[in-house]
Amino acid sequence: MLADASVNSWPTAANSRPTVSRRFGHFLTLYRDTAKLLFTDTDSLTYEIETEDVYEDFQKNKDKFDNSNYPQNSKFYDETNKKVIGTFKDKAAGALIKEFIGLRSKMYSSMKDNDDNSKTAKGIK
Repeated sequence: MLADASVNSWPTAANSRPTVSRRFGHFLTLYRDTAKLLFTDTDSLTYEIETEDVYEDFQKNKDKFDNSNYPQNSKFYDETNKKVIGTFKDKAAGALIKEFIGLRSKMYSSMKDNDDNSKTAKGIK
């Protein structure tokens, strides 16, 4: 599964680099050898995480996540940490990321299981 900081989601830290580093440490502690950092951007980290259910894992540590962008009918939807600095946000909003390509900062693409695909190529004409 991918997690963007994409288990096929993209937890994104909404803050400065030192906090991102602390949050990455949280992932290392939680997943040990089963999390792999694939890509970093200005304010996000993309992970590949091997676990039974990453969303249940996130729920157990919900103080570290902003799940306000999940569908309101999702059991993981929660506005408690909406826009709280230092929390991760799942940029895929609960959709599984099937494929991810990250070439460099501001140049990446992902395909999700809900066909809501995204691509970023800032500065490219």
